[in-house]
Amino acid sequence: MIMAVQFARTLGFSSVTALAVGALFYVLSAGKSAALAAYTVNDTYLGTVFVLLLALIIGLAVWPGVLEKKR
Repeated sequence: MIMAVQFARTLGFSSVTALAVGALFYVLSAGKSAALAAYTVNDTYLGTVFVLLLALIIGLAVWPGVLEKKR
């Protein structure tokens, strides 16, 4: 039971972090796609999904160590 609670907590922190990083990437890349014709809207959307997934995976690897040191 404790492992499930720890995983849920880690997943929560990782998800929030990934959403923040994904939103930041989207905002920054939306300005680039408007200014340059080389980037389309699809590039922005797919890049945001890629960054979101990558940040989620990295967050799931990093957050358990951070939360354990916090105790």
